[in-house]
Amino acid sequence: MTHSTMDCPVCESKHHSSVASKNGYEIHRCPDCGLLFIHPFPSPGELSDFYSNYHKSKQYGDKIASKIKRARKRIRSLGRSNGRTLLDVGCNLGFATEAGRSLGYRATGIDIDEDAVERAKVAFPECDFRPVSIDALAQGGEKFDTIYCSEVIEHLVDPLDFLKNIKSVMKNHGVLFMTTPDVGHYSLPKKIGKLVEWTTFRPPEHLLYFDRKSLGILFKKAGFHDVKFKFSFKPTLKVITSI
Repeated sequence: MTHSTMDCPVCESKHHSSVASKNGYEIHRCPDCGLLFIHPFPSPGELSDFYSNYHKSKQYGDKIASKIKRARKRIRSLGRSNGRTLLDVGCNLGFATEAGRSLGYRATGIDIDEDAVERAKVAFPECDFRPVSIDALAQGGEKFDTIYCSEVIEHLVDPLDFLKNIKSVMKNHGVLFMTTPDVGHYSLPKKIGKLVEWTTFRPPEHLLYFDRKSLGILFKKAGFHDVKFKFSFKPTLKVITSI
């Protein structure tokens, strides 16, 4: 096994090596925590160019009614809502933020995509949308009862810092609901050559590919100790945790 100067983004191990490639990017596996990740990460400039015209925003816009419905179901399962605050991290066009508002939350959505935020403001004017990152929001000291974060963490170069910032904006007894693709799902092939054919493997859009073990380790490193994974028929990790 070859060593690399880039540590595993979850457990910081150097003992990882290339197991596949796709779209011109090498995919490494960490034997210590099980994470699959792009190595090396694209440069900030490459990522900025990629997201300057993010193709998924149009797809999300075409399915916004069904996405609001799904988000409502997820958020409703988290418990009491009236008078409480909800933060949708990586809100994109705002469908989960609006779902929270419709359930009685005072709902805020944040995203670094300014164009998406402006569109969300027009579509859902009763919600509070802000073009800021979670680290910038955390610096302001604001706190929320419920955090919703769906299909975001797999895009990030520093997932541990991301989770620590989320934890810092949660109120005591606050709840976090998060989803990300599950590369360890029973429905997926076990051989890496077949697994990377799955459409979720699409670097440089997705940089990190979690299973229950790797995501559980990351949450514990970030200070979350009561981490529960909900069963999913689809290859999606659904995490509910609180502080």
